[in-house]
Amino acid sequence: MNDAPGLDHVQALLDRFGGTLPHFIAGRPQASGEEFGPIVSPVDGRELGRLSEAGNAAVDEAVTAAIAAQSQWWAKAPSERREGIRAFADTLLAHRDELGWLDTWDAGRPVRDTVTRDVDRIVDTLRYFSGLPEAMRGAVVPTDRSRINLTLREPLGVVAAIVPWNYPMVNAITKLAPALATGNGVVLKPAEQAPLSAFRIAELAVQAGLPEGLVNVINGGGPGAGWRLVNHPGVSKIAFTGSTPVGRRIAAAAGERLVPVTLELGGKTPNIVFDDADLDRALDASLFTVFMNQGQTCTAGTRLLVQGSVAAEFEDRLVERAAALVVGDPTLPETVIGPLVSEAQLDRARRYVERGSDEGAHLATGGTRLDRPGFYLNPTVFVGVEPTMAIAREEIFGPVLSVLRFDDEDEAVAIANASAFGLAAAAWTRDVQRSFRLVHSLQSGLVWVNTVHALAPNSPYGGYKDSGIGKEMGVEAIEEFTRVKSAWFGVAPWETPWT
Repeated sequence: MNDAPGLDHVQALLDRFGGTLPHFIAGRPQASGEEFGPIVSPVDGRELGRLSEAGNAAVDEAVTAAIAAQSQWWAKAPSERREGIRAFADTLLAHRDELGWLDTWDAGRPVRDTVTRDVDRIVDTLRYFSGLPEAMRGAVVPTDRSRINLTLREPLGVVAAIVPWNYPMVNAITKLAPALATGNGVVLKPAEQAPLSAFRIAELAVQAGLPEGLVNVINGGGPGAGWRLVNHPGVSKIAFTGSTPVGRRIAAAAGERLVPVTLELGGKTPNIVFDDADLDRALDASLFTVFMNQGQTCTAGTRLLVQGSVAAEFEDRLVERAAALVVGDPTLPETVIGPLVSEAQLDRARRYVERGSDEGAHLATGGTRLDRPGFYLNPTVFVGVEPTMAIAREEIFGPVLSVLRFDDEDEAVAIANASAFGLAAAAWTRDVQRSFRLVHSLQSGLVWVNTVHALAPNSPYGGYKDSGIGKEMGVEAIEEFTRVKSAWFGVAPWETPWT
C-alpha cells in the first residue's frame, strides 16, 4: 500500500488493528465482533480496510462512557475547559498532514484542500468555541423585592453526533466544538464511507488531555449503528447532518422521546447573476461553488440563475470554462476536482444527468465518467433548464449545474424561493438597494451577496424549510447545546398567599 502519496498514513492507522477499524470508547480502541463491510477509497477504488459495526452493546458502552466523562468535564472550571479545548486544537494542528491525507484517501477530497483549508477550519472552530465556556452567562430577572430570580445554562448531557462523508474532519469538529464548549459528552457516528479521520480525532482528544470517554466514536451504517444511537435512552441531544428524508426520521424518533435535535439537511442553492454584476467574478464564483469538492457540498450553487440580457454570453463562457476543468487524482497537489465519494454516489449523479436530458434540458458539457479506476465524473452543465425539472429541484450532490434564465428581480426571487430547501442563496449585483432587498426576500438561512461560501465559526449556520432546524456556529450554538434553569431565592420572610 506504499505506492501512492499519503497512503502510509492510512496504512499506519489500519495496520494497528489488523486492517479493521474499531470503535473508540472510553478513551481506547474497542474491537467489535460485527463487521460492517469494506472501506473503499474513491481515489482508485481500492479497499483500504474493513469497518466494524456497533451493536447494542458497543453503543451502550459508548453512551455510558460519555455520561461518566461529561460529569467530570462539567465539574471543571470554565477556564480548565477552555484550556482543554485549546490543547485539543493544538494537537489536531500538529497532526495536519495525517488528518488531511486520511480524508483525501477516505473521501476523495483533494489534498490541496484537506491539509490546508480543512485543518485550518477545524482548528479555528475549536479555538473560537474554547472561549464559550467563560461566555455562558445567565441573567438576573427583575421581580418583586421579596425574591431574586437567576437563570443559568447547563449542558444537556450526551450528544449523539451523526455526520456525513463530504467533509469528514470538518463535519466532526462542527459537532464536537459546540458540544464540548457547553459541557456535554459526545458519541460521534461518522459516515461509513469515510470513517478514518473521526477515529483519529477521538484518539487525539485523549492525547490532548480531554477526559477519557468525553469523545467516543462508533462505526457502522446509519440504519444499524446510527439508529441504535438515536434511540438510546442515555442520549440527551441529537445533532445530525445528512439528507432530508433521514433527518425527518431522526426528528420523529427524537420527538417520541422529547429529545432536542439540530438538523443540517439538504440544499439547492440558487446563485443569481444580474446583468449589472461583475460578470468575471460571478463566473469564477459560479464554477467554484458548484464544482468544489465535486459538488458534494450542502450549499453548492447548483441552480445558476442568469438574467436574460447577459445569459447567452455568460452561458457560453461558463460552458467553455467548465469543459476545461481538469478532474484528476486528489492526492496530487495540482488537482482541484477529484472523485465522488463512492460508486453509489457516482451512479446517482449519472442518473440525474440522464433524467435532465430526458426532461428536455440541453447537456452542454460533461456528464461522462472518466475511464480510470475510482469514481470520477466530468463537470456537467445543463442549459435551457426549467424550474420544474428534477435537476433544478432535487439535491444531486455531484458536479452537475443547472442554468436557468430570468427577466427581472421579481422573477429571480420567485424561482429561487420555489424550492423545498432554504439553506443558502447567493446573488451578484452592483445595486446596493437590490442587495438589501434580496437579503430580505430570499428564503434561506444564509444569503451571500457578491461572494459565496463565506463561513466563520462565530457566524450562525443553518437553514430554513427542508434544510433543517437550528444553528451550529456562533454564540447561537450555546442555545442548541444547553438548557436553561430558573432559580428563585427568597430574601424576605415567607408570607403565605392563603391568608
